[in-house]
Amino acid sequence: MGARFDVYVRRHTWLYALDPRVKLALVAEAILFTFLWPTLWAAGAVSLACLGLLWLAQMPWGRIARFLRGIAALLIMVLVLTALFADGPGVVWLQLGFLRVTAAALMQGALLAARLLALGLIFFFWLSTTDQASMVRGFVALKMPYTWGLTLALALRYLPILAGLFEQVSEAQQARGLDLSQRRFGERLAAYRPVLIAMVISALRNGEWLGWALEARALGAMGARRSVFRPLRLRGTDLLALAALGSALLVGLALRML
Repeated sequence: MGARFDVYVRRHTWLYALDPRVKLALVAEAILFTFLWPTLWAAGAVSLACLGLLWLAQMPWGRIARFLRGIAALLIMVLVLTALFADGPGVVWLQLGFLRVTAAALMQGALLAARLLALGLIFFFWLSTTDQASMVRGFVALKMPYTWGLTLALALRYLPILAGLFEQVSEAQQARGLDLSQRRFGERLAAYRPVLIAMVISALRNGEWLGWALEARALGAMGARRSVFRPLRLRGTDLLALAALGSALLVGLALRML
């Protein structure tokens, strides 16, 4: 699978060198701030902070732009559907039969879209700066069973891999003469049928290979004690980051209680 389909991008910066538990604490605190203040300003601040962290991590702007383009359709759909179907007081801005758009409903839709964008950027930062092995080691260090941590890490990793597999199969089928540029919705669904069949077969084959690899490494063997080559240890940079996160959390909670 091509590297361009993997969310993780290897860089040599201090953010990449952080302990995975510290980055998980950063993700949890950002999510808490997103829902602690139900305002557009809070969601926008979290989004800008995530973009700043991605810039400090030297993440290629092409990947960030591709992620934003991918999530833009979902954000617009959330905004439009919430504005149309949420029942809120206020002045009616638009009337479409029994549907009406009020200022409160539009504000609610904008808030949901902003929160979704903030959450997407948070997890994009986490997945793009933490490799699979470090992620599993971080979960295990937090007393999560190894099989649970590995399952969660594999699930997060295989989402972009499946997207890349779909693109590769589509390009291969088009090279063989498959026309995917049908105009009607039903015709386009019928045209994608061979792509989906080939994708399912490839996914099953990859799953079988993964099972063999895990079995060869004695995953789930009774009485086997697993060890790691480089155990996780908090360094000075990790402790400073934890102190900064703790201070930000205390300040945020104090401001929220005022």
